[in-house]
Amino acid sequence: MSLPSLIGMTPDQLRDTVVALGQKPFVAKQLAQWLYGKRETEPARMTNLPRGLRDKLAAHPLLTSTVIAAEDSGEGTTKLAVRLHDGTIIECVLMEEEGDDGAMRLTACISTQAGCAMGCRFCASGVLGLKRHLSPGEILEQFYHIDQVLKRKGLPWLTNVVVMGMGEPLHNFDHLMQALRILNADWGFGLGARRITVSTVGLPDKIRELARQGFQFNLAISLHATSDEQRTRLIPTNVSTGLKNIIDAAAEYFRETRREVTFEYTLVGGENDTAADAGRLAALLHDFPRANVNLIPMNPVEGSGLKAPGTESVEEFSRVLREAGVNVHVRRKRGRSVQAACGQLRLRLQPQA
Repeated sequence: MSLPSLIGMTPDQLRDTVVALGQKPFVAKQLAQWLYGKRETEPARMTNLPRGLRDKLAAHPLLTSTVIAAEDSGEGTTKLAVRLHDGTIIECVLMEEEGDDGAMRLTACISTQAGCAMGCRFCASGVLGLKRHLSPGEILEQFYHIDQVLKRKGLPWLTNVVVMGMGEPLHNFDHLMQALRILNADWGFGLGARRITVSTVGLPDKIRELARQGFQFNLAISLHATSDEQRTRLIPTNVSTGLKNIIDAAAEYFRETRREVTFEYTLVGGENDTAADAGRLAALLHDFPRANVNLIPMNPVEGSGLKAPGTESVEEFSRVLREAGVNVHVRRKRGRSVQAACGQLRLRLQPQA
């Protein structure tokens, strides 16, 4: 029989699969421990599984994707280009940095779509448009490839995950949620929800739906503007959402989960980077409970017609926010040499695939 892709399956789905292969239902739990807990993809090493099952699993590759390029920035950022079963190429990133407490912080940035439909002018991920959603298994397979990088470097397992790669995560909501449940579950990868951040361009209905799922994921919202007119110029989909609706949904997320919300603000030279913009942003978030602002100096995107802000503009913007009592951080530029920094996850290899 043809074996479906096991990675991305829930316990019930794994149980149905092993029973169909002639095994007892309890074998599904053992299989989940190997697949997710130990991130093992070689059936021969799954020593407590029945030999007959191992032989059947070995006849079909458990990973449906392959790494076709790996580039290291030399500053703790490694980008992987991953080819999916149909030739589609996505990218994921491993970031290594020392935390404020001196502990090593190992973060995976993963993709949820091939391309993106949101059309943000400053982001390279959507240059080729949206090709398709990723399945739960394709989302999770990125962790297996990143795990191999960690092992080669002699590093431990991830401490954090940010869903900030290619695509709009909440546009692929059902597949995202199945992948995150497996990532978080004790029977899965076992990564705490508070170590997982979901980033969104701001889809209010989906933000509210995420709040009702019962998880304490961190939420990051790509705001990038202080008025609807300004935001629609940068993010065309804002015409159907609007700033107020997004901020109201974010406040509801906080009330439901009690998790702080981070507002991402990409500084674009001459577009949204003035002291006046900073003042309006502070006013916009004045009544928001426990908000953080992440300032992201734009990385150059070929053909966008936009430019990076000057260093003085970034410093002044940050100063105005701090003086207004806003908790603000300026994101360090990482991985530009390998096009792995925020806004640089692009399908640059796709035309050659």
